[in-house]
Amino acid sequence: MRGYFTGTGFYGLVDGQYMLFSGEAEYYEYIAEENETEAS
Repeated sequence: MRGYFTGTGFYGLVDGQYMLFSGEAEYYEYIAEENETEAS
């Protein structure tokens, strides 16, 4: 997991592209949900 903070939020790397999240915690939650979905 990779990302960086900006003045508008946290850009997190998802599937090779950066997506803007309101914060780092939201990014980690999104990644965890994606991993659960892929495991199903």
